[in-house]
Order: sequence, then C-alpha cells, then structure tokens
Amino acid sequence: MAAASSIQPPSVHSSLARESALSPEMDSPENRQPEDEEAAAAAAAAAQQSSEPGISLRELPDLEPEEIERRLAKTRQELSNRRKILIKNLPPDTTNQEVHEILKEYELKYCFVDRNKGTAFVTLLNGDQAQDAIRSLHHSTVRGRLINVTLQPTDSLLCLTNLPHTFTAQQFEELVRTYGNIERSFLVYSELTGHSKGYGFVEYMKKDSASRARSELLGRPLGDRSLMVQWMDVNQLSQEENLHSKSLCVDRLPLDLCDSEELTQLFSETYRPVFCQVRFCLCGSHIFYIQDQKIYICVLEIMAH
Repeated sequence: MAAASSIQPPSVHSSLARESALSPEMDSPENRQPEDEEAAAAAAAAAQQSSEPGISLRELPDLEPEEIERRLAKTRQELSNRRKILIKNLPPDTTNQEVHEILKEYELKYCFVDRNKGTAFVTLLNGDQAQDAIRSLHHSTVRGRLINVTLQPTDSLLCLTNLPHTFTAQQFEELVRTYGNIERSFLVYSELTGHSKGYGFVEYMKKDSASRARSELLGRPLGDRSLMVQWMDVNQLSQEENLHSKSLCVDRLPLDLCDSEELTQLFSETYRPVFCQVRFCLCGSHIFYIQDQKIYICVLEIMAH
C-alpha cells in the first residue's frame, strides 16, 4: 500500500474540461547517532527553512536529467538496503563463532544466537550482502539440518506524509533522526520531474524509537502543513512501484462543485478513476481521485488520525 501524496494542484472547476487536462553510498546506520537537543535543533531549522507557504509543484524549477536520476537512484538504494537476516533451524548448540563461519563471505555488524529457538539474528554490511546471503544459504545444511535464511521482519517502519515538496533528503533525515538510530530513510520522488512527492519513509533500529517519532511528529506543524505519520508493513515496500501513490487530492474547489459523477467524467478524459469522492471541510471542498480501491482505505485512514 503506497502512501498518499500531498500534491497541491491549482483550482479545479467543471470548465476545466474545456481548458486543460490532468498531466498525469548510504552512511552506515552505526554512524547515525541521535544528538538529542542538537539534533532536535537541526531538525527544527530544516523544517523552518523548507516550509515556505504557497510553494506548489508548478513553481519548482526543472531539474537536470542527471539530478533526477541521482535522486531516484538514492531512493532505490535505500529501499533495497534491508541488511538484517534471520537464520532458522540451526542446531541447538550453535555458537556465534559458528554463525560467523557460516557467513564468512560477508561483513557482520551484529550477531545474536537464540539457542533455545535455533535462530540467529544477523545484521550485515548492506542490503546487497543480505540478498546474496539469502540466495546462497537459504535451504543449505548445517550439520545435517536444513536452515532457512530470510530477511528479518520489522515493526519500526513509518511513512511521513504532507511534507513540503522543497524538503530535501538531508532535511528529512535531520527531522527523523532526532528520535533514535536510523536503519534507513528516504523520500519518494516523481520519476518525471525528480521533485519530492511530499512523503517519505523511515525505519528505526528500535520499535521504541519509531513509536516516539510517530507520537511526536503526528500532527506537527511544518510551515502551513501538518505532518501525518503512519505505521507501514515492510512487505508492502518490497518493490519500487509500490512506493508511488495511486491517489490524488485536489483542493481549492468552488463550494458549488459537489457532483461526484461530474468529477468522475472530468477525470475520465485522461484515466478512468476507480473511485471519486467530494469531501467538504471549513476551507472548501476536496476531490479524492482514486485509481486503486485499496488506496482509498489508506487515504481515509491517514486523514482520520
């Protein structure tokens, strides 16, 4: 389930149908130490610098192709950088030294063996090493026992939405690293423009750090925005295409524009939406344009918090 984008397009009215159409090497986490008050001050400064009100995607400068690819490559690198593996069905007397010997082709950063469960929790240098270890060792034998080698599950992954589109990857990391050691963090960029889509992901080394971050960042003002923070299932980020939202939020609509069917027909000139809903609030009406029914649940869930 991809997170909802915080894109803020210009005003939309039914006359729009005649005038226009919708267009459609990472640092080691061990070196990413939180610095309490100093880090908090840096995060606040980053938020202050990047949250100028009134900045829309249309006003952002065009990026060079090289810069677009650099940003996309950084996101791909961080997305795939799951370096923690789980080795199951080890002999009950397996030692740390034996696990190091099994993984002698790789650089171990952490290793803990639970002898009662015959399980080893291992952190390798990077995601490439983890994937190679899984390919090489999964269903191999250790002293006659068939072992299972998989990526470790994580319950410390958060999605932050409604970020300013001018927010940089460095500013995003400064914002989230205040709350604990980071395993990985990245923004999601448009593949066409290279600009941030207004949301990003952070995985902490500890669940407590993620819980604290969610508690303190949820609803936090960031310029003229309020941050939204959501727990994420790491399995839903297994592929790059899952990063990109399939929903659009269109705001600044006239109050008399309230026919969902008319809006559906308008959007259908480009792509037929699965779902289209108008929501009213004190600031005006909003369209929710959904191409994936599953995302609709996500959008409402995010906005409800």
